[in-house]
Amino acid sequence: MRKIHPLLAITFLLLLAFNAVAQSNSKVDGTIVEQVPCSPYQPATYEQYVEAAKRRQLEDVEAAKEEGFQTDASKNSPPVLMQRDEFAKRKAYPGFECHRIKYTSDGLIVAGFIWKPKDTEGKKLPLIIFNRGGNREFGKLTPWMRSGFYEYLANGFVVIGSQYRGNDGGEGKEEMGGADIRDVQHLIPLAQSLGYVDMRNIFLFGWSRGGMMSLLALKNNLPVNAAAIGGAWTDLVLEGKRRPLLVKEDWKELIPNFSEQSEEALHERSAVYWPEKINVPLLILHGGADWRSDTGGNALALAQKLQGLGKTYELIIYANDNHGLSFNSADADRRIIAWFKRHMK
Repeated sequence: MRKIHPLLAITFLLLLAFNAVAQSNSKVDGTIVEQVPCSPYQPATYEQYVEAAKRRQLEDVEAAKEEGFQTDASKNSPPVLMQRDEFAKRKAYPGFECHRIKYTSDGLIVAGFIWKPKDTEGKKLPLIIFNRGGNREFGKLTPWMRSGFYEYLANGFVVIGSQYRGNDGGEGKEEMGGADIRDVQHLIPLAQSLGYVDMRNIFLFGWSRGGMMSLLALKNNLPVNAAAIGGAWTDLVLEGKRRPLLVKEDWKELIPNFSEQSEEALHERSAVYWPEKINVPLLILHGGADWRSDTGGNALALAQKLQGLGKTYELIIYANDNHGLSFNSADADRRIIAWFKRHMK
């Protein structure tokens, strides 16, 4: 048997390794490379759920104080809680399942989640792409947010969301509405690859910063039937003036070339400057006491622009409610589901 020279063997192995990396990096955008079941439902008990809700409310009051805002309505009102039997039903998550995924986007591996019925055999189900708020690890998707989107799955939808690049163990760095918008766009081929998504019925839902991401996706012609946004930023120029801490701690860090091109970057991310780009029916939800996102400068301002252009939209403002609509969350969910069903093909 002919012996292989050691240098040739090493070269051969290096070529194999290089080809493996190249093939991994050349995967089609939206390819799922990892999928694992979500961790058990949290909080584990009803009492823990109640305490967590109260703690979040107090934390929001303190966060408002740090930025110089008054939140008396939130401070003096108890959080609206589900009943014990409803909590038990959602914790059981009957017939549904959650998966943490990693998928490809621009050659990066990005983290996300899929919430779906267990039985999808032979089915084609409508899809909601959910865009999270916050940035980096703050506000990221968690397996059991909105009780694992229980109400949405119970109404026949599949929900998929991205953590955006650079977060929750994902590669790259988010850009607060820059290149990371493609992490949302690449959920379309991902959904198509699943086999059980009805690609004729795709909807977009975003909260806070995720509302901005949803509007940017519409600007880039994401093929959806309708969209819903809550507590969304639609005028980042205004928000930067209201909340200078956002500029200092988040936008300067995350938005590329922000110091040199801040005005251009904020305009590009603010739907009030390009309402003509919104060409699907849009449901706008906002809390009247939202300190994180000014109601008049965001929800009302965008609605007025859409009205002037004759666009299809609906505006709901919940008086005295906060950024997350803690006191009207059940009603908000019902309205969003009804909005999507109204625009089903």
